[in-house]
Amino acid sequence: MPSPPRSGARDGARLRAPVDRPPRILRRDVVKLKRMTALIGARRATLCFTFRGSTKSARSSVTHVNREHVPPFEGDEAWFEVEMVQAKPWSYWRAVRQVEPPDA
Repeated sequence: MPSPPRSGARDGARLRAPVDRPPRILRRDVVKLKRMTALIGARRATLCFTFRGSTKSARSSVTHVNREHVPPFEGDEAWFEVEMVQAKPWSYWRAVRQVEPPDA
């Protein structure tokens, strides 16, 4: 007598790849991003972007945002809605869209 099929293995059933889920957003904020640049030859290149604030236990008082995660904008500073995205091996910040400065 043949053994019964294992759990989840039915006739014609196939294993499915996990469905891509949208990234999990851990936090949202409105901040002023500052462009950090360097002169490379005669050209000014953007290295990254920074904004004030970090966790209390951090060594730095600014947070860095990778230049690939910020939409293009004019000037060296601009206000953006940013969000922290949960990812592996670590979470990262990305700028969602440029916004007007908040009322103080």
